[in-house]
Amino acid sequence: MPDQQETIPPVFFAHGAPTLAVRDTPASRFLKGFSKSTPRPRFILILSAHWETPDLKMSAPGPLRTYHDFGGFSPDLYEITYPAFAEPNAVAEVMNTLVGAGLFAKLDDDHGLDHGAWVPLSLAYPDADIPVVQVSLPFNSTSKTVHDLGKAFASLAKTGVLIVGSGSTIHNLRAIGPDRGRAPDWAIRFDAWLEKGLESGSITYFEDLETIPDFRQSHPTEEHLLPLFFPFGAAGSGAKPELMHRSYEYGSISMSYFRFA
Repeated sequence: MPDQQETIPPVFFAHGAPTLAVRDTPASRFLKGFSKSTPRPRFILILSAHWETPDLKMSAPGPLRTYHDFGGFSPDLYEITYPAFAEPNAVAEVMNTLVGAGLFAKLDDDHGLDHGAWVPLSLAYPDADIPVVQVSLPFNSTSKTVHDLGKAFASLAKTGVLIVGSGSTIHNLRAIGPDRGRAPDWAIRFDAWLEKGLESGSITYFEDLETIPDFRQSHPTEEHLLPLFFPFGAAGSGAKPELMHRSYEYGSISMSYFRFA
């Protein structure tokens, strides 16, 4: 890997539906231009909503298969491959960083990259020439535990590693509406509430999600929200969010993209 020591702010990517990989949308256009405003990473460390495990896992060294973990879509989606590679030195660096923080992850040589990882990366880095390491989202995670996991990797962001959380700030598939239709009021309110919390810089703002009136309407299950706290933690104390892009798909999916600096 090249000797890259430039700090790269951690980011949150919305990955939306798998069709993001093949459709022309405001979100896909944003992702296609993302690398132009970001230093080239030594490697990418990503946590996705779609790899949930009993205990913490991470990519084993080697090629990462393109995992088509969805059904009912057009055949062209299943033909897409994203030939990413988990470079051994990158895997070792992630593992050593975890151990240094008193944590441990089991290496996984089967999972590859789920669509929450490869869909946004295939748009942002289509050449698949940057090493990728994915870490899982353990069952029973909370905003704080994911934030703490991100904090464990804060040093990597200062040495040229792009740290990514992939999910959605609004993700209610039960409330799907017309494509590119107006987002419902509850979605707009919850996005505004989230943004205010991120601007506070404190994870304590998010510790009682169940008490927020629009939370369960926005997230019937919380796995798509939790990855937001991974880059938030990795950015370190006092980090401020920059909303790089926001659009809504099908009304109830928020395509929000944050950078934490």
